[in-house]
Amino acid sequence: MNQEPLALEVVVAKHCQQCRQSLQVADALQKEFPALKVHVVDLDAPDAVKPDAVFAVPSYLLNGRVVSLGNPEVEEISGTIRALLQAREVAK
Repeated sequence: MNQEPLALEVVVAKHCQQCRQSLQVADALQKEFPALKVHVVDLDAPDAVKPDAVFAVPSYLLNGRVVSLGNPEVEEISGTIRALLQAREVAK
């Protein structure tokens, strides 16, 4: 099983009204999972690089794979992250 650190990218843009909530979701996940590397990608930033898999904002990518288009419920995405962490523990 892949043991790279879990990384969550939250892709947002200024024109997106739902993206403000995305920042709150990202913050809640970082607090719940301190080892999770959370990175907010603001597509309006001059140095922003849009991940290939992203075609809408907000988008959530876990280790490069889209896990949500639009804002997920925190409990839903927490469950996905928790399941991945548990699978990694079992695989050790």
